[in-house]
Amino acid sequence: MNGVDAKPDGAALASVTARAAAVWFLEQKALPRHGTVRAFEDGFRRTLDSLIPRVQELAGAVLTDEVPAKVALAALAEARQRLDAREAPGLRGKVERVKKIAESVLAVSDHHDALTGLRACLLCDKPIQPGEDWEPFEGGRVLAEDSEPGRVHVSCARDRRQA
Repeated sequence: MNGVDAKPDGAALASVTARAAAVWFLEQKALPRHGTVRAFEDGFRRTLDSLIPRVQELAGAVLTDEVPAKVALAALAEARQRLDAREAPGLRGKVERVKKIAESVLAVSDHHDALTGLRACLLCDKPIQPGEDWEPFEGGRVLAEDSEPGRVHVSCARDRRQA
């Protein structure tokens, strides 16, 4: 798993790849092997090491009293805390800490996308390209005032309804 590339297209691709890895890791029911956990942790750390400064810069370019900037900065603070957290002893402790780091990968990636205007499909987690058909998706959540629902590809929504 690579960190985020400097090019916008590379950033979107790396964000999708990092998200997919984070989702996979979070969904594991059994404890992965120690080497697997270490490899995912290294990848998640590299991703956050690249994303955190970019999101910090993007948030700084927005008025600091705007909600998206405040929320992004709070997520960055939480990600830094998770990166610095000590793990509990044993494999289970390491896995729990890496799961928290994976959650931060998802959150920081979402803030990166929100601040750059990039939107990802909430069902397949792939970027919604300009001109692609999409529809709003709230996923059963109650939206905060002045917030927008997420987006999904029309084809993903159709596949979900048929399942």
